[in-house]
Amino acid sequence: MSGDEVRRAWIEAVEDLWPDARVEPAGPGAAAGARRELAFLPDARRPRLLVPAGLPRAAAAALRRYSHDLGPKQRAVRGVTAAAVRTGLAERGLKDRLLVTGGGASVEDHLGELLGRPVVVSIGLGSARANRKPILQVLSPGGKPVAFVKVGDTGTARDLLAGEAAALEYLNARLPGPGGEHDGGHGGREVRLHVPRLLHHGAWQGLDLLVLESLPTGALGWRPRGRAPLDEMRTLFEVGGVERAALRDSGFWDALTASPARIQDAGQRDRFGDVIENTGKAYGDLPLDFGAWHGDWTPWNMAWHRGLLRVWDWERFARGVPNGFDLLHYRLQEAMRTASGPPYASWPGTAAAALEPLGPTGTAASATVHLYLLELCRRYLLAAQEPIGGPLRADTERLLELLCSHPPRTDSPRTDSPRTDTGRTP
Repeated sequence: MSGDEVRRAWIEAVEDLWPDARVEPAGPGAAAGARRELAFLPDARRPRLLVPAGLPRAAAAALRRYSHDLGPKQRAVRGVTAAAVRTGLAERGLKDRLLVTGGGASVEDHLGELLGRPVVVSIGLGSARANRKPILQVLSPGGKPVAFVKVGDTGTARDLLAGEAAALEYLNARLPGPGGEHDGGHGGREVRLHVPRLLHHGAWQGLDLLVLESLPTGALGWRPRGRAPLDEMRTLFEVGGVERAALRDSGFWDALTASPARIQDAGQRDRFGDVIENTGKAYGDLPLDFGAWHGDWTPWNMAWHRGLLRVWDWERFARGVPNGFDLLHYRLQEAMRTASGPPYASWPGTAAAALEPLGPTGTAASATVHLYLLELCRRYLLAAQEPIGGPLRADTERLLELLCSHPPRTDSPRTDSPRTDTGRTP
């Protein structure tokens, strides 16, 4: 996107949040009469965040808690910058601003009513892609975190928010709050996995709002990337019970085989269908354990705090998937961040061995890798055909070609994996 297109996207997001207001770039001395002034961080050419100007504590709090996809050095710099912004001095250097003038009740007014207190928001907006949506940090004017809000402004975003709301309702009922214990299938052992509480999910001014509790995850929080949280992944996998079944008899396989009909491009639809057919021939009779997965468990979607693993972004949560999907996603998505070539340029040859701590070995492990990549390809194919799915299309084609060029194999020395189920899914 050009610089003008990027700025226009941010202005449109603010216009949605302040209905009927005039939203425009600030000029010299133009702040008089504005109901809200928002400053771009770091600037309008490279926007990552809009923070409320004139409220340095709120702006600093938004900066400290923004973006967990950072390395240790970047997080340290972010923390130092936030401390400077809190003094009010650094904020004066933020020259690129938007002025909001006039209009009716704003998203801040609406959220204030929902949460029972005056609030302000900072606004994040990701890069152009099918699942892009405005993300709001809800803060008190003094900078105390109050809530976290996802805004559904497209059909895709609304569907994702509805999925996350349903996931959190399900998980909030089955996982304990901080410091609690869980006795639903885990032998009463302490559970260190914490998901956000769902505070509200509803429509406002043509937008869908998903309001979540604010998690205590600051910019300097501990985020160990080298060690995957295996115990917490097991906890989630078992949360609704585990079912053992042959692949072809599973609900996962039914959903996967039905998905080519939703692909608009005939060539991609046929190729994907062929890969699914070949996978069924190779692994259809293979018994696997099926349970729950987060759907996008990465190092940047989690943080440890006071002995609990806080995990967010549950939009892709699903039940009835093969054991090990979360671990594969965690390892492979992190590896792509440091790879020299483009994503999905080569088959992840060591991925099957990485599954052994969770149980799958031999053919079961190989099948799980193949099924994970099939599920990811299905997700990409559907997202890439959305109006703003263009940035995903090159990755989609590489992943589809990778699957086409690596047919399933069943020559591993072991043809099954140990049972890991704790009972059948209710």
